Amino acid sequence: MIQRNSLEAATVLKLMPARWHNSGAVPRPSLFERSAAWFGVASFATSFFLFAPAAICAEEKNSSPRTEDILKKTIERAKWSEEHKFEAKYTYTQRGTFEELDSSENVKKREERVSQVFPIDGQPYARLILKDGKPLSDKEERVEQERERKFREGLAERRRKREQGKREDTELELNEELVSKYQFDLTGRERVNGRPAFVLSFQPKSADLPVKRKLDRLLNKVSGKVWIDEQDYEISRADLHLVENVSAWGGMLASVRKFLFHLEQAKVDEAVWLPSFVDGYIDGRILIRSLHMRLKQQNCDFRRIETQVGLANTSKR
Repeated sequence: MIQRNSLEAATVLKLMPARWHNSGAVPRPSLFERSAAWFGVASFATSFFLFAPAAICAEEKNSSPRTEDILKKTIERAKWSEEHKFEAKYTYTQRGTFEELDSSENVKKREERVSQVFPIDGQPYARLILKDGKPLSDKEERVEQERERKFREGLAERRRKREQGKREDTELELNEELVSKYQFDLTGRERVNGRPAFVLSFQPKSADLPVKRKLDRLLNKVSGKVWIDEQDYEISRADLHLVENVSAWGGMLASVRKFLFHLEQAKVDEAVWLPSFVDGYIDGRILIRSLHMRLKQQNCDFRRIETQVGLANTSKR
């Protein structure tokens, strides 16, 4: 039940970038499932503002940078990071806890998972290796192999669409178009893991933003806070939530009543930031099936892949 609902959650929540949640049930556009086991997540998941280059310098600590300048540099970093495909150069261990909740927020079912995240064709995939502290059974191994096969097929299909100039409806990029949806305000400065960061709050500019694709129904209702590293212009922390219910076809197909998402990223190398912690919650429905879940994921043991041939030749950072 938890696994089935996880995949459904990934379908609904394709808001974030895949590297924020990684699981591998739904091929990552960026963002949701670019991961999946949970919300796979990363792949609402998942890219709401995440990447960044080391070539951009921060403002002087005593100055008061304009919000527009901070966002501009953050977008530049995102483009730089995407060009370098850092997520395709690392493997790491992911420990996740998935809880299915009842209407009173009590835990109905709980599942602990340990996965090894590694790139497949440049996209992070989380291969399940332990479930509730035990190795997978033969049946679970077959299910996992089938999930990976479908993930690879999905990547191939997306490649074909890109070659035809088509854009995935679930693709999310940190760019001017995305940022233009929101009113950002610089509310202060704080330290995140010992590093100074700008704190920006944001909310939709209007209650009636245009819907050009399905994902916009969700993006248009998101509000929250982001902490942007003053030196690298990376998102070091983010808190997101819905300002109102989101539904499809008047709520007949699906509805999301409540969605909370907390992300933390860590600098794992000189110019590389990757997701280190995700805490998510969703209360909604798909058709007649309830979707009420909570997820926590911790990423650790980041290793740079020195070769794309298998995972054996890696060096820990």
